[in-house]
Amino acid sequence: MGTPPGYSVPWASWALRLCGRVSARDTAADAAVAVAAVAAGGIEGAPDALARGAIAARLLAQHADDARAYRWLLGLADMAEASWRENPVIEIDGSGAMAAPAAGAREAVALWTAPALVAGDDLAPARRFGEAVAEPIWLLDGLVRLWIDPIAPDLAAPTLTPLFALWLRGAGLAPPLLRALSGERVSRVRRGEIHSLLATRPYRAALAARMQETLASAREVVATSPRTSPSARGLAEAQREFLEALGERLRFFEGLMSFRDLLGPGAALRPPRAQGEPAPPDEARADLQAAVAFLLDAAPWRESWEVQRFGVLGSSEQPVGHWFVRATILRALLEIGEVGRDVRADAAALLEEIPAGELRYFTAFRDVPPDADLLGVVLELVAETGAAKERAESWIEVMLANVGEDGIVPTWFYRGPAGPTTPGVAWAGDDCAAVRLNLLVGLLSFDAERFARLIDANARRVLDAASEGGIEGACFYDASYTDLAFLRFARLYRGRAGDARWADEVAAVEAATLSRMLRSQRLDGGFGAPLCTAACLEGAAMTERPDPLLLERGMRYLGERQLVDGSWPAEPLYRVPMKRGREGHHQGRALTTALCARGLAAARSRLRRGGERRT
Repeated sequence: MGTPPGYSVPWASWALRLCGRVSARDTAADAAVAVAAVAAGGIEGAPDALARGAIAARLLAQHADDARAYRWLLGLADMAEASWRENPVIEIDGSGAMAAPAAGAREAVALWTAPALVAGDDLAPARRFGEAVAEPIWLLDGLVRLWIDPIAPDLAAPTLTPLFALWLRGAGLAPPLLRALSGERVSRVRRGEIHSLLATRPYRAALAARMQETLASAREVVATSPRTSPSARGLAEAQREFLEALGERLRFFEGLMSFRDLLGPGAALRPPRAQGEPAPPDEARADLQAAVAFLLDAAPWRESWEVQRFGVLGSSEQPVGHWFVRATILRALLEIGEVGRDVRADAAALLEEIPAGELRYFTAFRDVPPDADLLGVVLELVAETGAAKERAESWIEVMLANVGEDGIVPTWFYRGPAGPTTPGVAWAGDDCAAVRLNLLVGLLSFDAERFARLIDANARRVLDAASEGGIEGACFYDASYTDLAFLRFARLYRGRAGDARWADEVAAVEAATLSRMLRSQRLDGGFGAPLCTAACLEGAAMTERPDPLLLERGMRYLGERQLVDGSWPAEPLYRVPMKRGREGHHQGRALTTALCARGLAAARSRLRRGGERRT
């Protein structure tokens, strides 16, 4: 919030010149400091608005009646302070425009009412003028930052300036601008793309029309305000000069932008892409190929294995967990499709590696019991490959030994057909909603009819945990992962669960989940970090009619966060015990890359398919 570093409006200098027209030098100096204090909201380390207002009021109270000074301060407190939201969520309405807030007017009103205050004049005309010129001031400030200021980070950091907000409110202007602003903005290539787009005639015309409209309103305020005192007439003359200066600056930038437009065609202004029309060039395809190449070269992905060199909760053993990691990556590669390698054979080999009845996260380490999370992903691989079906029955028997009378499957399997599965202590998170969803996906994939009772009971449990804010009770995974897990479950439940007893409720939660996810896209095209963005893209690919612009922006963001070797940096995925009794999250570069690549592949495939929803 607040103005970003770099060029800033010279409020103090302006206030000193204006107040100098109607008051003595020492009064003008105090008034200038007061205005600067009010306008200092964007300065790092500045006091809060209340403290700054108190400083301004004390300074002005020396030169004006106390009651008037504090009424002035209270009047400013009712007005919005200018703010620049860094990488905000962007929502586009049905017309293709963004509902962007107007620029704050507190600073401009403080500038023009301060001289009227110290001169003893009526504040109302000055307030109206300040409100009228606030927007053109901030629009010109945005132009300076965009075209002239060499250190302004408005492009490098995804900041929503009033200038960008103006263009994003235009139905025909928002989609191309959002496309250009997605991803990184630091490179000369991207800055050139953005500048080329914003210099085109439609953007210049929208800016000029809005500036002319606001300046005309300000001139009307000057013409209709009563001016009975010499100081009021002096301020009216200053207002007219100020408006002329604003118009002159606008004409300068119009010329600069027109000249920039002549230098080359730049980024073409085109309407949103139709359903099914792929994005040329297909950068996502190259990104996906690089990610797959990284994963194939890195197999069996030891970097992403969980190695507990300090033991688990003080154990003397140093277990290694890798079955879940490998199964998750293989499942992602299978969903991506043609990758130039027989991934089914790799998945079958992994399934043959796991002993009968001993499906444990840490392989042979018995202090941690078998769990539903690993069973879910393994059942998906069995269903996909047809391998290890007999062995899978032994893992299923362990699960069935832990099912309650109500049909609920816990996270941890403490019992097996032959007795306890672990001598260890009980583990937290025995009712994790995300794990339950992963298991449901596995059961639906493996044999939906056979496990209809379990699917019914555990689906009901998940639905009972659904709220307006998401699926509650996810102990081991974050909200974006849990949302995607529900969508993956809902997709299978819709097609494979027989009569689908809870179909209507599942559809309602699915719609609410998708709506919540898709409303969270930010100015830079992402939905958060790359892992969260990949989850939201995969979810978007499941909608009836996904917005092509949303997919394009998300794919561009995800692609430009990819490293040159094809991977994405490791991100926390699920909770694990850390050394010396602490808790944390497991992460791995290959694990993150597999999930990012899966989301990218789903979005790219859907963008190319158009309206056909994957079932």
